[in-house]
Amino acid sequence: MKIRALMLALVTAVAVQAADPVPLFNAMLTVGKDHRFVLAGLDGKPSGWLNLGDTFGGYTIKAFDAATSTLELVQDGKSVKVTLVNGAGVKDAPAPTAATLADAENLFKVMRFDEMMAKMLEQQKKALAPMMQQQMAAQAARMKLTPDEQQEFIALQQKNFDTMMSSLMGPDMRAQMMQAYSEVFTKDQLDGLSAFYGTPAGQALIDKTPEVSAKMQALMMPRMQPAMATMQKSMADFATQIAAKHKAAAEAQAAPAAPASP
Repeated sequence: MKIRALMLALVTAVAVQAADPVPLFNAMLTVGKDHRFVLAGLDGKPSGWLNLGDTFGGYTIKAFDAATSTLELVQDGKSVKVTLVNGAGVKDAPAPTAATLADAENLFKVMRFDEMMAKMLEQQKKALAPMMQQQMAAQAARMKLTPDEQQEFIALQQKNFDTMMSSLMGPDMRAQMMQAYSEVFTKDQLDGLSAFYGTPAGQALIDKTPEVSAKMQALMMPRMQPAMATMQKSMADFATQIAAKHKAAAEAQAAPAAPASP
């Protein structure tokens, strides 16, 4: 009996050693009722953002208890619970993985970058249009153009303005922005952003950003106009003072020298 018990214990120990080590619960992203998780192996290598049902290190994420920040992991029908450890076990982890253009492209797709930028630029064009028209009309008046020439001039300026705004979302600009994202963020950070924008809250942010921008523009413009008027008056006053200073200096230099005392 003792020999059989010893053999059973030995077999059990071998089975435990052969099992995959239980991952650490390393990080969590919560947006509303949606949760994403990061697990880490004993070597300190972290996973990407995981959902319930995803697998890492041979374990599948079965359930999450928000009250205790505990994940239930399952392997071969056996369950184990791990609690969020806030970075424990990753002190010797390798340096963050550099992001690639493919990582940035994936983020742009999830956040519907082209659609969002197009809406924001359209809002900017609508906000700037009245000011541009006023400036173009004033400039045309200073040039003393005929009515036909004024229309031609304004049409040309409008075309130039549209071309400038369109250039902000051309293929070259998009490629440069992708490059900037891949240089500024790490792969894990871009994956985290993609995870957020993939949530209902993230998609709502995308949908409502143009509307929020329009409201911000509407709030800012009434404050900018008085400030611009004050700035223009300040510049005009400064120019007048400089002109008076130069005039006084010139008059003093041109004035005849006083005769010497006998």
